[in-house]
Amino acid sequence: MKSLDVPEVTQGRPHGMVCAMRTLLFSVLLALPVMVGTPVLAQALEIAVPAAGTLMRDAGPPLFQRVNIIDGKDDRDSLLTIGPSLGLSRGEIGRIRQVSGYVGCLSPSPSVGSAALFLTNQQILTAAHVFFEPSGKRRWKCFFRPQSPGGPMIDLVVDDNTQFGSKKPKAGSNNDWAIVRLVEPLAGAVPFPVKPDVPVQNGDKLIVITAHPADMEKEVDRDVPVAQGCRVRRAIDKSRSAAATSFFRTDCDATGASSGGMHLSRVNGELAFRGITITTGPWRDPRYKGAPYDEKAGSVTTALGTDAAILSAGRAVAAGGF
Repeated sequence: MKSLDVPEVTQGRPHGMVCAMRTLLFSVLLALPVMVGTPVLAQALEIAVPAAGTLMRDAGPPLFQRVNIIDGKDDRDSLLTIGPSLGLSRGEIGRIRQVSGYVGCLSPSPSVGSAALFLTNQQILTAAHVFFEPSGKRRWKCFFRPQSPGGPMIDLVVDDNTQFGSKKPKAGSNNDWAIVRLVEPLAGAVPFPVKPDVPVQNGDKLIVITAHPADMEKEVDRDVPVAQGCRVRRAIDKSRSAAATSFFRTDCDATGASSGGMHLSRVNGELAFRGITITTGPWRDPRYKGAPYDEKAGSVTTALGTDAAILSAGRAVAAGGF
């Protein structure tokens, strides 16, 4: 997989042959679940990290059962199919496709996750571990591609000014977040607002958007976001947490490439950006396929909230104060 390399692009979007190469490599990367065996796929797809804290490199060969699926069946589906039943209007569905999509890096090893525009149309919020190998080595040649029809692949500026949760973010932890600038604004895209004055509450309905989770049960066009309706099962009281970020537990399903997926919820009737998927239970263990929600047993998914430290960092990047 080290051959997945393209010439360095220093300004703007790649053009001509470079653009064609990058698009081709991205297409190959997305086809990996079909084209290659699981050992390579485990390297190519960023997986939501087990809640127990076990890193990918320590978890043994992947089994790729359809887990972690919480509370019964895997009911994730195409946004176009399931969106209306989740209460989304045609305009909201179109807006989701404009602001959310794939994030990934091509070197020195490939990774793919989910991301969404955050606060402005020139920065995204996603999981930090997309940008790091398990060894801690930084990846590069990174991109964002929204899942709007014909959405462009835009280079990301990953440098010393990139806002990670820490200098060495730990996958699956409260510092597993990244706010990364696009080399140019995504024209016409309007990010969903953050509502820091309205805390996430137990029982809140969520709409989780993922670019394309690995090994989900339904076949979905890879150019269309995957959506699921689920709920907040335990909101964490920030006053009782020593972490700089907020987080909450959900019964949302998560498999490979779910990391960084956007959590939306209605606040006073308006869709708001509430959090991103960071960890899930032992997704390689078939006993967790359809298991009831159980935080102690690990049948749970965790999201980081878009308030607190993440919001502060996002505002600083948007203002050029990083």
